[in-house]
Amino acid sequence: MRLCAAAWPITSTSFKLAEMKISFVLPTYNESGHIISFLHKVQYEAKQAELPYEILLIDDNSPDGTGSLVEETFKNDEHVRVVIRTEERGLATAILHGIKESKGTHIFLMDTDFNHDPKYIPQFFLLSKFYDIVSGSRYTWGGDMMGGNFRYLGSMAFNYFLAGLLLIKSSDNTAGYVLFKKSILDKVHTEKIFKGYGQFFFRFLYAAKKLNLSLIEIPVVYSLRASGKSKTSFWKYIFIYFFEAVKLFFTGRKLIKK
Repeated sequence: MRLCAAAWPITSTSFKLAEMKISFVLPTYNESGHIISFLHKVQYEAKQAELPYEILLIDDNSPDGTGSLVEETFKNDEHVRVVIRTEERGLATAILHGIKESKGTHIFLMDTDFNHDPKYIPQFFLLSKFYDIVSGSRYTWGGDMMGGNFRYLGSMAFNYFLAGLLLIKSSDNTAGYVLFKKSILDKVHTEKIFKGYGQFFFRFLYAAKKLNLSLIEIPVVYSLRASGKSKTSFWKYIFIYFFEAVKLFFTGRKLIKK
């Protein structure tokens, strides 16, 4: 996997990427307090780049009505599609569902709670002309995350542990703020990658290394949630991710199609 650990600031979106369409795949669960403002911000940044795009919101039948709210608000917007899943739940499977429904040449994955700030979207777009994968990192120079030093340092240490164990050069291996060529997925077993919770992302990066794909990380700063409660228990997922990473070390070759 050819990788640059950081990127330079990019402010111009004056050129278009030929034959490129972005599919934003956005999994949601109980995000009604901020989802509309988030989607408006995503659309604003996408339109600045003058690129064709679609937004697929995959909602796991949120009790707070997130999916229905988006359907009603954007019912006349051809760029936004909503899928409400009633028989299955889970972050990674929601992402895979959205990917299968997508029509773009590139997949853009984001959290919808404003941890992943849409203001970085133009940088992702521009760099995707040169790289197979563009990934946002809290831990490269210029990146950061709000919420206290203990959480930041603990998460950073674990991400470097993942990189060392799996021999990948990326610094942020649990973020999932990423834009990549959809064609990559033709070379991997998607059902083996997109399962569980956030561990799907370091499985994806490990597969990218095995395929010798090019990747660049850009610095991003994580904000606090705009509203609602986080669905991630830090220590719980540290243990889950640890055992999954060890398993991946021994069985990761099975992610790649022969």
